[in-house]
Amino acid sequence: MARERKPGDPSLDQVEVHFEETGFQGRIGREFDGPQLREFLRRGSRLFSYPGIELIAKGRNRVGILTISCPNGQPEKLVIKEFRVVGLDRLKTFRRASKAYKAWQGALELLTHQVLTPQPVAFLEKRQNGFVKEAIFITRMIPEASEIRGLLRTRRGEDLRSLLRDLAEFLRQLHQRCLLHRDLSDGNIMVEERGQQRKFYLLDTNRLKKKKRLSSWSAIKSLIRIGVPPAEQKFFLRSYLGLAHLPFSAWAWYKINKECFNFYLKFKKFLGLRKIVQRLRIQ
Repeated sequence: MARERKPGDPSLDQVEVHFEETGFQGRIGREFDGPQLREFLRRGSRLFSYPGIELIAKGRNRVGILTISCPNGQPEKLVIKEFRVVGLDRLKTFRRASKAYKAWQGALELLTHQVLTPQPVAFLEKRQNGFVKEAIFITRMIPEASEIRGLLRTRRGEDLRSLLRDLAEFLRQLHQRCLLHRDLSDGNIMVEERGQQRKFYLLDTNRLKKKKRLSSWSAIKSLIRIGVPPAEQKFFLRSYLGLAHLPFSAWAWYKINKECFNFYLKFKKFLGLRKIVQRLRIQ
């Protein structure tokens, strides 16, 4: 049943769905709710075998791209993400929201606060004895946008600083709205560039948190996963704070947290390599 439209409500324009044959239930954005999308969603966990779907990632979470026909007759490219729920992660889901539902709500929260993210199309989840067994989140694709990761590595000089300046302004506005993205990494920020104009989009919205109050320390700490080149980190942080001179306390807090995070990544990589060596019985 379609929900009543209420101004300011982040759960606008959605239709609840339940597919008894597969046990999946969730919601669809009303403007995408057509026969082809319903046929696709009805497949549940078998949707990645749907004709025409392109699998682009198959690690911990599977990601695919599919073109469908919307109710208005226009073709639309969609990005489908399947959250794999296994082991201890499944135990944590007892009577709690799935990552797909959190991603749906997080995306709508961003759009409500006029922060760009790929438009949510649908989410599905399947439960067994109160635990989430499978979860799927679908968004509209933004073909003109690219991950900021590559741009941060290839831009130089004023081109890089221009990008960092705009990114800092975007993130400052995000945090002024007390919105905290708890996985603000290079892979979760997309950039659409048209001439001198840039638009930034946030991905992985299941990690988004709306805070009553967001401290400057928490906000600065959330920036450390972005791969800003070391030589430009002071410029980036100064641009984010909107200050001509960077306070030592803010710089020290940023650097300490960034170095700790880098150490964690190296240690995690080392443990992964050691497990591979042990499996291969090299040592």
